[in-house]
Amino acid sequence: MSTHHQEEKNKFQLERIALFSDAVFAISITLLVIEIKVPVIPSGTENFSEEFNHAILHMVPEFLGFFISFIVIGQYWKAHHTIFGYLKDYDRKLISLNTWFLLSIVCMPFTTGLVSRFMQFQPYMYYVINVIVTGLIQVLLWRYVVKHKEFQSEPIPQGIIKFKYASAWVVVIFFLLSLPVSLLFGGAIGRMFLVTVFIFTILNRRYYDRKYKIGEKV
Repeated sequence: MSTHHQEEKNKFQLERIALFSDAVFAISITLLVIEIKVPVIPSGTENFSEEFNHAILHMVPEFLGFFISFIVIGQYWKAHHTIFGYLKDYDRKLISLNTWFLLSIVCMPFTTGLVSRFMQFQPYMYYVINVIVTGLIQVLLWRYVVKHKEFQSEPIPQGIIKFKYASAWVVVIFFLLSLPVSLLFGGAIGRMFLVTVFIFTILNRRYYDRKYKIGEKV
């Protein structure tokens, strides 16, 4: 088999893997919003506005869970997009790591549903474990691509390598820290603590952009 033919075959197979992965991300995000059910209030109910506002207020944990998970899955998709943007070849282990990563992603609508419906610590713990496991697998996937330079279509800049590692660890560390916060101060405070993840994600991005000029496509 000629080198050119092999390269075209690898490119086609990588596109298949990337498209399949994108579909999993898209379905997972769609399932997040499907978990939010429209409140059932008969239109002829007396004090409809009051009942409606009361029902919406009780759905705040669901909206918060949706928002957090949407951003988290979106961040993982961006990282995945960056990883596959540097690939020209692959092996069985890379496919396995990617499959485990997608398995963890597709579990997120379920664990989000748990944390949206129950304010107790145990459901929240399962959700946090899901997010942390996803982050750790992403680190392993990124490390594998960085290590195997023969798979890279071009050298990966050191700034981007460090930025992607830092971004993954920010999510893992802050979700882990939210567990004792939730245990000590209650589920609502634990969930609100997660807002700090997005603040530090923005600060992390600005730091690496200033230091390494990583650009807008990362």
